[in-house]
Amino acid sequence: MSKMFFNRLHLNLPDNRLKRPFIIDGIRSVAAAGYNAYSYKIIGIETLDNYILGYLVKYDPYGRGEILDEVTGTARPGGTVNNIVAKSMFLINTDEMIIAYEEIQNLISKTMFVRMFTELFHINHEGQDFEFSISSIREQYSFIEQVRTMREINRVSISLVPSNPNNADLWRETDERLQNNNITKYKEIQESNNAEGLVIDDETIAKMAMSEDGYGIAEARGRDENGHQMTITTKTRNQEITQNLPDNIERTGIPNIINYLSRTFERIKQRTNHQE
Repeated sequence: MSKMFFNRLHLNLPDNRLKRPFIIDGIRSVAAAGYNAYSYKIIGIETLDNYILGYLVKYDPYGRGEILDEVTGTARPGGTVNNIVAKSMFLINTDEMIIAYEEIQNLISKTMFVRMFTELFHINHEGQDFEFSISSIREQYSFIEQVRTMREINRVSISLVPSNPNNADLWRETDERLQNNNITKYKEIQESNNAEGLVIDDETIAKMAMSEDGYGIAEARGRDENGHQMTITTKTRNQEITQNLPDNIERTGIPNIINYLSRTFERIKQRTNHQE
């Protein structure tokens, strides 16, 4: 059983270039990158409709392991060169710009997956003009619900990037302003020394909602209903969107993997689509 984490891809390209072929070129390459004496590489790329399947592998390029000498009953140096230590599957929906990927406990963490995937993507497009990053997606509006329980808020910070490809009703106007004004990054800080704290209006709520949908980060500091100091953020791990993928589904190939994970992709799509 694999636990798949769902994150948002952010890709800005000049001159209205098509994103899908750019993404495929960014992961289908001979590029490799090293970290802490191990190397990482993307392999096994498959495409079907608007999906891309592949694996981020962690491997030992030097063969530093040991093998058993059955005659002497001892271990001696002689590990296999390029032995794969861990293999993390990922699935990208290019229409919604969402990636689902597997965390391999103690071998490829979520942080390491994002770091190495992003680094390999940049290596594969070295010298080209673009911006690329990955951010997590949170359960819908749980952060806002927490904000509303706070008795007093002294500081709010919000960082946003424009959405791709669409937006939600709650933060549609904010997103359209970013896009219409060619804003690629936005940051806002609200602070108050007033005893009653900040007033969180509808515009601030909309920006918080946008950050929870994977298009930025929001943080609020203040006091809870009991007067205790507290800080909440959309970075909180237990709010992340995940889905378990059984091993027997993964072994049957990309059509069944897509079918099995499609309900979570669709759930994310529904909360970020603007409904006419």
